[in-house]
Amino acid sequence: MRIGSPPPNAPPSLVVPGTETNAPLPIAEVTAVAIEHLDDRSRVTYRLSGTGTVTWKVEYVSEAIRGGDNHVVDVNGSSILQIDIMGVTALQHFPPIETSGGTISSAETAVVSGEIVQSFVGTAAGRPAFQATGTESPGQIVVDVFYAPA
Repeated sequence: MRIGSPPPNAPPSLVVPGTETNAPLPIAEVTAVAIEHLDDRSRVTYRLSGTGTVTWKVEYVSEAIRGGDNHVVDVNGSSILQIDIMGVTALQHFPPIETSGGTISSAETAVVSGEIVQSFVGTAAGRPAFQATGTESPGQIVVDVFYAPA
């Protein structure tokens, strides 16, 4: 249920289908993080399972500061995208992903709380265009970082 009008910059959301649970607030889980390089972009995919409403926010930040403990995260790259995925948990730690040959140079993911997974993505160039989308079947948050037009 939503009360009132959503703020103009409300983060997008999706409902992750899955098995029903008896939990009072069903929550989805981030089960994997992967990077792939495509013809015109590099892509970070956060795979989800479980049930629940998931929202996310993606923005460039000047420094990778982890929520909850304010720890500065060392992220390899020219610019840093911060991805906050809300309404999720992660039952495992995702090791840093280092890569070359695309628009993404690294990804560092940390669980911030029981309902937020935060990730920092280092880009190979300074602040390239990006797009974040969600899919319900399968449940995924996909962040595409584009090559600059030639």
